[in-house]
Amino acid sequence: MCTYHLRLLAGSLLFAGSHIPAAHAEQQRDASGLPEVNITADPLGDVESHLVKPVDLITAAELQRRGMGNIGETIANQPGVTSSDFGPGAGRPVIRGLGGSRVSVLENGISTLDVASISADHSVTTEAAFARQIEIFRGPASLLFGSGASAGVVNVVHKRILDDVPARPEGTLSMQYETVSEGITGGGSVNVGAGNIALHLDGLIRDTEDYDIPGFAELAPDEDEQRGMLENSWVNTENIAAGLSYVQEHGFIGFAVSRLTNEYGVPGGHGHGHEEEHGHEEEDHEEEGHEEEAEGGVMIDLKQTRYDIEAVLDNPLPGMVKLSTHWAYNDYAHDEVEASGEVGTAFENDEVEGRVEFIHQPIAGWDGAFGVQYRNRDFSALGEEGFVPPSRLESIGLFLVEKADFGRWHVELGARYEHQSSKADTHASRTSHDLYSTSAGMSWHYADSYETGMAITYTQRAPAIEELYSNGPHLATNTYEIGSPRLAKERSTNVDIYWRKITGRFTFNANLFYNRIDDFIFQQEQDRNNDGVADRVEEDFDAASPVFVDEDDALLLVMQSQDDADFYGLELEGSLRLVEDKHSTLDLRLWTDYIQGERSEGINLPRITPWRFGAGSIYQRGPWLASVDYTRVNKQNDTAPLETPSAGYNRLDLYVSYTTELAATRLTVFASASNLLDEDIRRHTSFIKAAAPLPGRSGMAGIRASF
Repeated sequence: MCTYHLRLLAGSLLFAGSHIPAAHAEQQRDASGLPEVNITADPLGDVESHLVKPVDLITAAELQRRGMGNIGETIANQPGVTSSDFGPGAGRPVIRGLGGSRVSVLENGISTLDVASISADHSVTTEAAFARQIEIFRGPASLLFGSGASAGVVNVVHKRILDDVPARPEGTLSMQYETVSEGITGGGSVNVGAGNIALHLDGLIRDTEDYDIPGFAELAPDEDEQRGMLENSWVNTENIAAGLSYVQEHGFIGFAVSRLTNEYGVPGGHGHGHEEEHGHEEEDHEEEGHEEEAEGGVMIDLKQTRYDIEAVLDNPLPGMVKLSTHWAYNDYAHDEVEASGEVGTAFENDEVEGRVEFIHQPIAGWDGAFGVQYRNRDFSALGEEGFVPPSRLESIGLFLVEKADFGRWHVELGARYEHQSSKADTHASRTSHDLYSTSAGMSWHYADSYETGMAITYTQRAPAIEELYSNGPHLATNTYEIGSPRLAKERSTNVDIYWRKITGRFTFNANLFYNRIDDFIFQQEQDRNNDGVADRVEEDFDAASPVFVDEDDALLLVMQSQDDADFYGLELEGSLRLVEDKHSTLDLRLWTDYIQGERSEGINLPRITPWRFGAGSIYQRGPWLASVDYTRVNKQNDTAPLETPSAGYNRLDLYVSYTTELAATRLTVFASASNLLDEDIRRHTSFIKAAAPLPGRSGMAGIRASF
């Protein structure tokens, strides 16, 4: 293991951790409020204080304090946002009680092009460690990003394609060690340029062992279960990327390529029906440092190569301010490797997505953008867990957004039309949907720094391919899933009302939301033998001659069904600068959120986040920075049928750093402690909460150099 970590350290020195120029390091709030940082996913370049829809922006400095974990864990404590949490290798964002294909995760405005929405144990192929910022849109964002974004959008901005030429080389190098998993993460980035050419390079290597937990993994442990460690929770990731741009005064064009390999254990007894097979040879899928982990359970071996091309041209045509286009293509594959060393299921996903946007000159005071978005996907899953047949999906969408100011009033309007068609190899005909979405919002800047507003959005979402065509055992969720090509499109009416103070020593943001989804798609437990109990079946279940079993650990038979659903709740966040003088600053943050999700007749929906609240403070004095964050998650007793309740927990995290200038380099030494109370933390949103708690008490230390 020591040899492997030495190789890891050497590799990280070659690829300069987080993709943050030195000028952005440890950026803090000043007395006038947050810096005016543009929301890049908005084609009109608005800042977060001038948007009707609720949006959060996590800056580079905040991301540095959160470490370099998966995207779901990185943003899990934002109001209204949590993670699906399937171990450290896989964590997908959940927004306002909705996840999966209803939440779009983007890289610079284009999908991550992976299969994370198919199953909770599949990882999202984007690294928060590379981000300059992360933008979170809560509520439907279908107008700009497609019908799938009916719950929200998480946009990771890393700018591997540079839009300017650096005056001098700039970059970062970062390394951190975490005690809970004996994990090392290192990497970095560099930007250089000459003449009209700009070059970007970045890379990351992560190696962790099984992580420590406070007690037993299982809520009801066996007599021989090992205490204090979550088996099969290791991660081994390598990511490298390069981007090349040609920049002129009136625009740029650039190309980027990235390569990701991500191997990780799938904790929680996810054995694909082969938990008994633990005696495979070490040469099968042997990976240095992980022979023991591979023997303990299923692992995922993921590889993705992604190609991006992006271009922007100012004043391309009369009446046009800007033309921009961004296209991405990927070659994605991952194998789910059984404890025996055999590949149980092989997933492949070849996908292309692109968009073209035009920004027009103001017309009667209205600024606007219109464009077209295209997507083509070729998906296959072959093997024991190939519960979704090989499928193809194609969609094309047209969108328009317009914004105007009338004195103290700000108005936003938008519309989108999208046509989506899909076909599975197991079905003779194609499934097609025509989708329409509209939105209207208004805000009133009624006093200095204060504004209130409301947005109403109507969206339509086409069923995802797993909802249409699934037919087989899905062992990650311990279900046998049956889809339906006859599913109707979902129709969502979302209302957001907000009140916020955007500048000054005291700022706050209060959101109330209500989301009515007609024909909401969900998995309905089946009772085909009419015994009043949900059916359990074996992996070889045959609907033509069904056999049901009376075993609690057998697969739950579910079918994709539809019903009306209501989601409502609130999100509150406030920040107060308690101390500000020429030597130091001290900020206090308080937040809370509450979410409720119900089907018709008041039936609770599963995996809804319970009421949460938190407090944190950041103190900065000269080169020193320290922060403390406390989160309370209450127990969840409002459960769906057959769903178990979840206990509440407290989480306490600390962070401290010291920054100094050394020649032309900004050097930061940092340390943190997470889950300092060593609590047994099990997220209610996780399919494996009863078998896989979050890590216990952990210390982390690292160093970051920026130039």
